[in-house]
Amino acid sequence: MKVPKNSPAISLNKIFLYCNVNGENPFQPGGWIIASNVVVSFLKIGDNFPVVTFPPVSLDSMDELRQIISENGDLYDVIKLPDFDMPENKEKANQYIQDRMENFNSLVMKYVDLCKNKERNSQAIIEGDGIRDYLDALAKLSLQFRKSSGLAREAARMKVDKLVDNFAVRHPQYDLENYKRALSYPGQKGEELAGLYLKKYTAISGEEYEKASVLKQQIQEMESFPDSSFPD
Repeated sequence: MKVPKNSPAISLNKIFLYCNVNGENPFQPGGWIIASNVVVSFLKIGDNFPVVTFPPVSLDSMDELRQIISENGDLYDVIKLPDFDMPENKEKANQYIQDRMENFNSLVMKYVDLCKNKERNSQAIIEGDGIRDYLDALAKLSLQFRKSSGLAREAARMKVDKLVDNFAVRHPQYDLENYKRALSYPGQKGEELAGLYLKKYTAISGEEYEKASVLKQQIQEMESFPDSSFPD
C-alpha cells in the first residue's frame, strides 16, 4: 500500500514519556528528568501489536529535554507523567517504584488500544489526502494542544504548525495564519474562535458559502472585542 507524500493524517505509533524528579533519582543520581520511548508495531502477531519499551534514561535539565523534543517532537506523541517522588523509607520506595511501573504499563496499554483503533481505520486514513483529512487532523491536534501543558504542549504546537504549513501550501484559500493565532489565544474565547474557524473551513470545503459567510461574521464580531486581542 503506497502512502501519499505529506499525507496529513498518518497515525503516529511512537510515544515519548517523561516526568520531573523530586529528590532521589533511582536511575541516575542527579538527573532531574526521567524519559522513555515506546514504539507500537503495526506488523501484528495474530491480533496483538508488538510493543517495544526502551529503558528509561535520565536527563540533567529541562533544556536538554526541550532540545530533544524540538528535534523529534513531530515524530512522537509526547506525554508528561506525574512527578517522580521517591519515598525515603526503603520498603515504601520499593512499593512506589512497583506502583509507578504498573501505572506506566497501564498507560502503554491504553496507547496500544489507541493504535488499534487507528489501524482499524487505516485504509481511509492512509488513502485520504483531501481537505476533509486536513481538517480532521487539525481538529485533533488542536484539541491536543489546548488540553496539554509544558513540553507536551510545545510538541503539540510543533505538529499543528507543520500540518498548517503543509495545508496552506496545498490550499492557500484558507486563512490559516488567523487560525493559528486564534488557537494561541487563552481561555474559552480562544477555543470558540478556533472552533469557528474550523467550521468555516468545513463550510467552504462543502461549498456552503452562505454558512461560511455567517461564520465569518461571528469570527469578526468576536475578534473585534477589546478583550480578544491576539497575543504577539
